[in-house]
Amino acid sequence: MATAWNQCLHWNSHDPDTGNESVPKKKHGYFLHITDMHVDKNYIQGGTKKSACHRNPKEERRYKAGRLGAPFEKCDAPVALAQETLDWISREWKDKLDFVIWTGDNARHDWDRKEHRKRNQILELNKLVTNMMIDTFGDLPIIPTLGNNDVYPHNVVVDRDPLLEYYHHLWLRWIPADQRQEFLRGGYFATDIPALKLRVVSLNTMYFFKKNKAVKNCRKKGPAKDHLEWFEKQLQNARNTGMRVIVMGHVPASPRDYRKTCFKGYMDLAAEYGDVIVSHHYGHLNMDHYLLYDTTDSFSLYSQPYTYLDEDEDEDQDEPTFSISRNIAKYVDWLHDLYSSLDVDQDVLEDPPPEVKSPLVAIQVSPSVIPKYYPAVRIYQYSVPEQDEKQGDGFELMNYTQYYANITHWEIEHPEEPLEYQVEYTTQDDYDLPDLSASSLFKMAKYMVEGGNDLWSAYTRNMFLRSQNDTIPGDLDDDAY
Repeated sequence: MATAWNQCLHWNSHDPDTGNESVPKKKHGYFLHITDMHVDKNYIQGGTKKSACHRNPKEERRYKAGRLGAPFEKCDAPVALAQETLDWISREWKDKLDFVIWTGDNARHDWDRKEHRKRNQILELNKLVTNMMIDTFGDLPIIPTLGNNDVYPHNVVVDRDPLLEYYHHLWLRWIPADQRQEFLRGGYFATDIPALKLRVVSLNTMYFFKKNKAVKNCRKKGPAKDHLEWFEKQLQNARNTGMRVIVMGHVPASPRDYRKTCFKGYMDLAAEYGDVIVSHHYGHLNMDHYLLYDTTDSFSLYSQPYTYLDEDEDEDQDEPTFSISRNIAKYVDWLHDLYSSLDVDQDVLEDPPPEVKSPLVAIQVSPSVIPKYYPAVRIYQYSVPEQDEKQGDGFELMNYTQYYANITHWEIEHPEEPLEYQVEYTTQDDYDLPDLSASSLFKMAKYMVEGGNDLWSAYTRNMFLRSQNDTIPGDLDDDAY
């Protein structure tokens, strides 16, 4: 089997170091979350929307795909956008970061009906992006995860999937030696960063994903159930050893996208180990927002008011994003209803008794590099634990800065200059959040839906990277899709 996979790899100068490089040399107090690059080597500047920006128009058209991408359209990211994004991070942040979480979907979608992607293309695109990450960050710890567009067939991963051997080799430098057998079995692993008293758990959300029809639910014997059991062991071990945990994956936990038993299992663990888990980080949805759940409210959690979100999706649509003109209002209304439905005792949040666990679980969803709206990356700031601090007094998320790039304006105003990202907002300055705990996010959510209209407007504007202020090229007919 290894020989067959090696034929796909063609390893070059980026052969992996088999050591565990998960220890930052210095604690700076920042980490990067980057997600959903969706790099497309077939992207061409000037390509048509109908061809997924793969072919030039037969006649002159008003709209032309840009050098750095085609915001709002079904086109993936040109290699230039991914490279210039990483170049900007290298210039501005590389020497200030302690580690990087990288939540998948590096390969292009299958949007071009005349040029369907193949397995080897998906693997080669992941190899390309992995090498770009290595070139950018060097020995800095990186924690990757699989996206639903990084596997073949689309959305499908099975137990001991041969595909995992490829990614095991590709990411070997980042997978600790004692986690490699688990990764080969299920595509998940955990990395400890001892200097920060931190464990980063990289989940394989394909086992929880409804669209992975090859896997049974989380109650039946199989890889999904095994994954939840492994997840619990990681959390219990972290509690026993006095470590905090960051949980990361590709598809965010929701009753819309997870099998019911998997969503319940995830929520149960998130609530039970709320004293251990610092935060949950995901991508996949392209939109900048957070999901917030009350794990004691079983009716709201496990009833299904979410199905309407699928109504306008095409049968072959690749993932649950929503066209600008038809579905944004629905998703925003659903999110507003989700926040409104939360009813948690403020006294429990302010001063919980030792025996009472917080029922809140906050799932942070970062926006993507692919310009579904505009490309974006996120820098988190955290409190740096001291050596004598006990569990619960150390690693805490305090703030993040959301960066984005209006590539449409940039290409017009700076056609010959390397791309620069700009600050969109920070949670401390723009949302007045003291930290990023579930309790603080809950208070913000309740304020927004109970009369804080200005904050809600700012939040939803940032949700789509301020693209709603711009004129959106094209419409829903002709060659828009």
